[in-house]
Amino acid sequence: MLAMLQRLKQLLSQEQQPSASNENDLKLAAATLMFELVRSDGDVDDAEIQQMQAILHSQFNLTSDEVTILIDEAKSSAEDAISLQGFTRQICDNWSNDQRMKLLEYLWMLAFADDYIDSNERHLVRKVAGLLYLTDRQINVARENAKRELARNH
Repeated sequence: MLAMLQRLKQLLSQEQQPSASNENDLKLAAATLMFELVRSDGDVDDAEIQQMQAILHSQFNLTSDEVTILIDEAKSSAEDAISLQGFTRQICDNWSNDQRMKLLEYLWMLAFADDYIDSNERHLVRKVAGLLYLTDRQINVARENAKRELARNH
């Protein structure tokens, strides 16, 4: 636990530079944003966690054990975070606009997972979109893509 906290402090305090070495940090940043969305309505719903597991598995090509570890790290990271800006800055510095759009689509998928979008979830998606430098049009496109993806999978 102490090692994980030290790693998180290092992640948040050091200047991030694009490289393959910070791929795990980017995964953690994305997963933390996802977990923030899952918990934003005050209820960590099983459907949302299952959706998050599926997204992390497919997006990052992780095993079930790796997904479980990443979600646990994301929970700790979310609980310790003061702001979302460190996570979004890291993503903006390393991911293309299309990759950031895909992350926003995943956030919408998580928001839709329990068949109810809480106002806190909606607010968080818009806040993260702004921090990722995405436009209102991109927010709406990501939302519609998420709806289509969920309909295709059910």
